[in-house]
Amino acid sequence: MRMSPEERKELDDWVEKEYPKSVKRMEVSSPFHRMGKYLIIFGILAYISFVIFEFPLLKYGSILFLLAGMGLEVFALTTYFKSLSNDN
Repeated sequence: MRMSPEERKELDDWVEKEYPKSVKRMEVSSPFHRMGKYLIIFGILAYISFVIFEFPLLKYGSILFLLAGMGLEVFALTTYFKSLSNDN
């Protein structure tokens, strides 16, 4: 689909206006996303360790890390989507 020069300019203007807002929204939820990602990785590593060493405490630890990581990811997404509705 080809765009006319007017449509392209309109789209470029819109992106130029909205991009800083999007970056700001991502920065707000970024710390929670980063922590959630690390917790999920620790949970996966703990589960792999459980499979290798068969130490029951690692199984429960991996479950807790995974649940905490998923909870933080949900919180980060909620924060991001709330910032979408608070358009300034």
